[in-house]
Amino acid sequence: MDGAGERTLIHRGGPCNARVFRVADADGSEHIEKDFSECPWIVRNTIGRFLTWRECWILRHLGGTGMVPGGVRMVSAFCIREDFCKGRMLQEYRLEALEGKTGTLPRSFFEALEEGVAKCHRMRFVHLDLHNARNIIVTQDNRPILLDWQSTLPTFLAIPPLRRALERIDLAGVYKFWDIIRPGELPPEKQRLLRRSRFFRRFFWIPALHRPECERGGGDAPKCP
Repeated sequence: MDGAGERTLIHRGGPCNARVFRVADADGSEHIEKDFSECPWIVRNTIGRFLTWRECWILRHLGGTGMVPGGVRMVSAFCIREDFCKGRMLQEYRLEALEGKTGTLPRSFFEALEEGVAKCHRMRFVHLDLHNARNIIVTQDNRPILLDWQSTLPTFLAIPPLRRALERIDLAGVYKFWDIIRPGELPPEKQRLLRRSRFFRRFFWIPALHRPECERGGGDAPKCP
């Protein structure tokens, strides 16, 4: 690795997953490293190489949207780095809302999140994991940043009906948290899309097979669930 900073493991992953490190640089800045170099040789040189290259390509492609971390580059064939996003996970606001503390985020945040996701769609990428509030960071100035693009699909070659269906999955994630954190103000057309998405996920969606060992991304004091 070319970074000389102190590395703290925040997500160990399984034998086929990258280890995720939070790195404190000598100049006081921080970044995240996703590293396959400790995986078994066959994983490191197949899945590891491909996913490292793929995520770097996606993040660089979407850099102009303002919805992804900055400073993205490959440290090695098995490791990618990106800037650490200071802020709070949307999951924290979701938990506050479930405790009755609604309205803790301004409406403008969700409007910016919706528009930012639409920008990614216009670039022909769908995230597909925005129903996980840990993948959305609220920066210190209330801007959204999206993390964990491993589930992402490019939709350049998708037929329009399929592309629109995939895009609706992303938007339903936005509207899900909008409705939880600011209840009662989601416009009717967005409520209808959210209801359709819930029906689809109930009968067709494959549930996550694992949860991360620790929270990732922003937050001054991330905690494990």
